Amino acid sequence: DVSLFQGDIDWKRVKADGVEFAMIKASQGKTADYGEPFTDPKFHQNRMGAGQAGLYWGTYHYLCAGSVIEARREAEYYVNLVKPYYNEMKLWAAVDVEDSGYMGNLTKAQVTEIVRTFCDIVKAAGLRPMVYANSYWLNSKFDSPAGIPIWEANLSITERPDRAKIWQRSFTGRVNGIAGDVDMNLGIDVIGDANGDGKVSIADASLALKKAAGWKNLKIDEGQADVNDDGYVTSADASAILKKIAGWKDK
Repeated sequence: DVSLFQGDIDWKRVKADGVEFAMIKASQGKTADYGEPFTDPKFHQNRMGAGQAGLYWGTYHYLCAGSVIEARREAEYYVNLVKPYYNEMKLWAAVDVEDSGYMGNLTKAQVTEIVRTFCDIVKAAGLRPMVYANSYWLNSKFDSPAGIPIWEANLSITERPDRAKIWQRSFTGRVNGIAGDVDMNLGIDVIGDANGDGKVSIADASLALKKAAGWKNLKIDEGQADVNDDGYVTSADASAILKKIAGWKDK
């Protein structure tokens, strides 16, 4: 995952070094000196470079909201920034929840509501929401919204956590094409795999149909079940999963 701190990146060299995907910082809520949401200065350069090099890429917003009102403003800024690249951005639209300076004194319930509000706005825009945080924040500072994939930072373990679609495993990686240290991640994204077992089967089509029919309390990965990328799981997605199982070539 990258931001302005990685400088100018040679994305073709990154791809040649075996990297398959990137999460690119798109925006941030504010800074100590600037009180408005803003775009990462390297966002457009990085999204174009990663795409042209053939990497899958998603984006993230660094959350600084101290209230639901601020969360809504940050989410709307982020959505307006990344939505034009919907067809290029094949991975998630993540919210980075880690800033103790802005959220450290809030209650667990307050942080939970802020994160949920942000994700709801991202999902309503037709993007694939995701929540980034380290294990401590995920376990104690807020409850991640149900059904939203998790990007978890933990340097003290040796395998991807079961609950995480992306595991951030190092802050000091080295990759050809990037000067200095860069965060390294292991991710999994199997389109059509509604039940998250790592493969696409009839069980996934059945689960998607149940979701479309309004069944409650389903354990479903909505991002992977939403095959047509419209932001919702419908009978059209179940049909697409069945076609995938049958070996149809079109999406």
